[in-house]
Amino acid sequence: MSSSSLGAADGELRTIRWAVLGTGSIATDMVQILKQLPATEVLAVGSRTQASADRFADRWAIPRRYSSYEEACKDGDVDVVYVATPSLRHPDDCKLALSNGKAVLCEKSMAPNVEAAREVLDFAKSRNLLFVHGVWSRFFPIMQEIRKIIESGEIGEVRSARASFCQNDGAGSCSALLETGIYCAQFLQWVLSVPGDDSGGHPTVRGACRRNHSEATHLDEHVSALLDFGNKMGTFECSLSHCSERSAAVYGTGGVIEVPFPFWCPTKLKVTKMSGQASQNWEEAVVEEIPLPEGVAPLQQADGKKPGFHFVNSEGLLYEAGEMNRCVREGLAETPAFSSAQCLDVMRIISEIDIISKANSEYRNASAP
Repeated sequence: MSSSSLGAADGELRTIRWAVLGTGSIATDMVQILKQLPATEVLAVGSRTQASADRFADRWAIPRRYSSYEEACKDGDVDVVYVATPSLRHPDDCKLALSNGKAVLCEKSMAPNVEAAREVLDFAKSRNLLFVHGVWSRFFPIMQEIRKIIESGEIGEVRSARASFCQNDGAGSCSALLETGIYCAQFLQWVLSVPGDDSGGHPTVRGACRRNHSEATHLDEHVSALLDFGNKMGTFECSLSHCSERSAAVYGTGGVIEVPFPFWCPTKLKVTKMSGQASQNWEEAVVEEIPLPEGVAPLQQADGKKPGFHFVNSEGLLYEAGEMNRCVREGLAETPAFSSAQCLDVMRIISEIDIISKANSEYRNASAP
């Protein structure tokens, strides 16, 4: 899939104008993607200082630069605001953009807990405005292929799934659940909920344990959890202090779907059918691959340098950005790829795991000799 395949020729589409809040690494990657989408303009950038806004705007040839997020959100020519500010600001910055009549794409995590997430989603709904939580996994074509394989019965009846996202990045001021666990939760929701159930499946958190960065921060550094989807079970592990293969898998009565690194922005899957006594007859594995969007590449800055992308498979940001443009052009208040109900249920799962794992950690500490 190429960037041009996400829409008709430029002259046939309404141009969607974006403002970017924040000037960090993910904003840098997204701007490069937006500049390669048809009928799309990065019109403005907002930062907390004029100097920061000017540097970013000069680097990427953005015509309007604002010394506050509020000014950028008030720009009457902007259609979409991309919120890429520090994560603790996300709820307030989302509501700021929505209060100014803008559609919003918010980087994950959109909020620190389900209550704050619900407030943002209700705020958007009350104004009939498009809000999308930037859990970009949902927009990758391989995710649709996983669902098709499950629905086809190719691996039999799905009984369980797992996801692991552990990385040692020294993020001592961050929550593992909100940084990487959210990708695990959304994967389990996608593969274990009933197809067509827009609610997300409402799984029950049956257990969770954690280790914190330090007692001073009370932020989770390493978390494992067990989710009950009725007749299906899901497990996941997330960490910011050690490594895992960062893969995911779906297990059925007749086979397995494996999604290798990086499972949260996937381009490949492997299906292995199993049968016979003790499931010991393995058929030859079938690998399916959908490459990243054709022709999308890091751009050159105004100074001639080409810094590249900061994150693995950032070319795939084009999928969610293209979906935002489509929804705005069609006047939609939600994307079917990741509905508000599904988004809210992912945030509920994360919040409940946080509460349960914290209680178990406190009990463990209190019981220690």
